[in-house]
Amino acid sequence: MHITMTRTRYILLLIIISVISLAYYVPHYGLIYDGGLYASLGYSLISGSGYTFNGYPGDVPPILPLFLALFIGIFGEKGIYLVVPLFSIIHAIICFLILEKRVSMEVGFLGSLYVFFTPVIFYDSINVIREIPLVTFVMASYLVFLWKDDSYKKHALLGVLIGLSFLTKSVGFVYTFPIILYYLIKMNRKVAINLLSLVILVLPWAIWSYSNFQTPFVSHSAYLLPQIGSNIITFFTRTLPIFLLGSFIPILPLSILGIKKSEKTLLLFGFFVFLCAFLWPVQEARYLLAGYFLLVYFALLYLKDKRKNITVAFMIIAVLFQFGATVSVLQTSVVSYGLIDEAGYWLRDNTDTNSKVMTQSFRQIHFFSHRKVYQIPQDQSLFQKTLETDQIEYVVIDSYEKTTPQYARDFFKELDPLVTFADKVGIVNIYRSPYYNSSKTDI
Repeated sequence: MHITMTRTRYILLLIIISVISLAYYVPHYGLIYDGGLYASLGYSLISGSGYTFNGYPGDVPPILPLFLALFIGIFGEKGIYLVVPLFSIIHAIICFLILEKRVSMEVGFLGSLYVFFTPVIFYDSINVIREIPLVTFVMASYLVFLWKDDSYKKHALLGVLIGLSFLTKSVGFVYTFPIILYYLIKMNRKVAINLLSLVILVLPWAIWSYSNFQTPFVSHSAYLLPQIGSNIITFFTRTLPIFLLGSFIPILPLSILGIKKSEKTLLLFGFFVFLCAFLWPVQEARYLLAGYFLLVYFALLYLKDKRKNITVAFMIIAVLFQFGATVSVLQTSVVSYGLIDEAGYWLRDNTDTNSKVMTQSFRQIHFFSHRKVYQIPQDQSLFQKTLETDQIEYVVIDSYEKTTPQYARDFFKELDPLVTFADKVGIVNIYRSPYYNSSKTDI
């Protein structure tokens, strides 16, 4: 019996494959450092405490925390682990919808699976992190941009999607700027609708940010701006090699050959993606996520005029390679943060609500424990003073956070922990602070 594959059926198949893949891996990994901040902001919103982290106003754009708050409200605290996987599935669908505009649906489907199973993208999909929602909104912007019509509705939607990109992560505006530039060069007056809807969406955040930080667009990474361009060597020695190794190598030369067939706007988009990663002082392969779609997009443009059966066979091999590489990376190179949640829950269940905690993984512990949390000072001379002055009762030392000062690890090795959580790959110890006022007792 022959089944005719329609666009809808390909999308359903894509959803089934991605859901099964993510459902297997998501429960295995806990909350990473940045994820603790976003999850805490989401919990603060849904619990009625405003947009705050650890008692202070949140200093990151609000879109991911808003979605986390929504899912916490629906599914409880475990709902935080569903948000980014959902965005990843939507991102894969958007990639398919863009690709099938230029190649056959069959090839476009394989191309979207290739992107979905790229190791860096899949790993980020199982973590509470902004990059996947960011590229989802950015790619949705380019999907709408490629629509043939030029209606006011299209331009209003573009403004909303560009605004959502920016409110997810500030660099989202840079990624989508080629769209605005295109309409400005074409002197399309409807770009005013685009800009108006963008401003209306972003304005509330700008007002809130200015009222709390005296700047319209606060960002906790703004302190890095003066260092732009200071880590270029690492881009070539670490970031770019990791990015390239995360690709199916034969796709790279095909991508170069296909560049000349691409729209100039998408080429400019790719230029900005690599330029931002190149200049940013913190070098991470996740800042190049959008580049993986562009690689397969350019390669398929080149293969478009070749024999279809050869292209399909090539893409099947590419998808299987990416799948195998992802499984290998997750099994051998990725650390689970699963014990931190157990430590946080223990603090929540066994300490007074006003207890204070010190740890290097302070973002995650804050989310799981619902306690006031302090970061371990890098300056050893401030350690005892901070514990005493702020009346910190508990200290959490874990094996995950590599920036934990060595002096703190050495100091607590000499003490017996109140409780220890351990598995084959990590350990988390909770200690009573030796400098805590012993006259104060826990409830």
